[in-house]
Amino acid sequence: MIKSKLGVYPFRYGNKIELLKSGDEYFSKLIELIESAQSEIHLQVYIFESDATGELVRDSLIAAAKRGVKIFLVLDAFGSKNINSIWHKNFADHQIDVYFYSPIKFNTIFKMGLRMHHKIVCIDRKYTFLGGINISDNYNFIDNQIPWLDYAIFIEGSLIQDLYQICIQTLKKVQVKKTINKQISVKPDLAEGPIKARVLQNNWLQAKIGITKQYKTQIRNANEQITLVTSYFIPPLSMKRLLIRAAMRGVKVKIVIGAISDVGLAKRATDFFKSDLLKSGIRIYEWKESVLHAKLASIDKTTVNIGSYNFNNLSDFGSIECNVEINDLEFCKKINNMTDNIIENGCDELSFDKIERKGKLFNELFNAFSYFMFRFMLKLLLALQSSKKKINKYNL
Repeated sequence: MIKSKLGVYPFRYGNKIELLKSGDEYFSKLIELIESAQSEIHLQVYIFESDATGELVRDSLIAAAKRGVKIFLVLDAFGSKNINSIWHKNFADHQIDVYFYSPIKFNTIFKMGLRMHHKIVCIDRKYTFLGGINISDNYNFIDNQIPWLDYAIFIEGSLIQDLYQICIQTLKKVQVKKTINKQISVKPDLAEGPIKARVLQNNWLQAKIGITKQYKTQIRNANEQITLVTSYFIPPLSMKRLLIRAAMRGVKVKIVIGAISDVGLAKRATDFFKSDLLKSGIRIYEWKESVLHAKLASIDKTTVNIGSYNFNNLSDFGSIECNVEINDLEFCKKINNMTDNIIENGCDELSFDKIERKGKLFNELFNAFSYFMFRFMLKLLLALQSSKKKINKYNL
């Protein structure tokens, strides 16, 4: 079995990686690969909604199951709680295995467990999607609405062996059939491209802090540039200090956050420390076109991180997260051009003077309250985590 040290997997060479944006770009590719699947599909995601987008994916999965493709769905019990009983029956009628991660029951409400926040789709052990995009209308063009801004990567090549094993390790927690527990061995001729990359994981209960560790190392060692496109940006004080120190030693630090948020408390908590970042020389931009749900970073134009990780304690201690660290100059160039375009065409830049003028006493107090309340809630969630098995199969 492939092992990681603290959630940091070895670098893999010979990968082809394509960046996909939320909306048609992502879902068209996903449906295309599901429709061409031949043997097995693993779909592990935080949110799977019973809406138009969910129906599109559901119907594609059922059609694949009818062709004999074996399908395993692992959904977070909280994030995907809205899936209705009819859908459960649809899946069961077509022998699609559905599992819910960390079920919340009345008698165990005070032991909520880690949330499964990663988003991984592995098809035929040959193609993998990874990122921050859930199965929901929020991430798709439905009724002419602008989808939430988010990204995923489509991977072909040797990196898939680690992501496939993560899917299998998750399934092992429910003792599924031994036939899917076998390890994958990616042959050298499966290498599809020139990209060097590795998988990073956060899983606090398994002592995996790979994403947090690598982000801190990369920010600490940055020499030229740090660009973050990040939702729910409420970094712990240690991460905030690292960003400020980087800016003060001359690194160009740019942070893109959302002007609109689906979590009002998180937005207020972010507002609490904006002035400190701006005073240090960090430039902050607010995406104004839709909710920003993206999670990616570019460091020194040589490294890109992308996945499900948010800069807050929930991703550090309360969720299972998965990112990919990419070391490829050409791919990094594409990411930097993309973020520059986002900043230029969809963002407003914040200034210290503008924030200070808006800083009424009530707003400042409410922002501070939101920040410390958000941190308290995350610490409470950590205290309530259970060490028991986190996945139970849904029994109809």
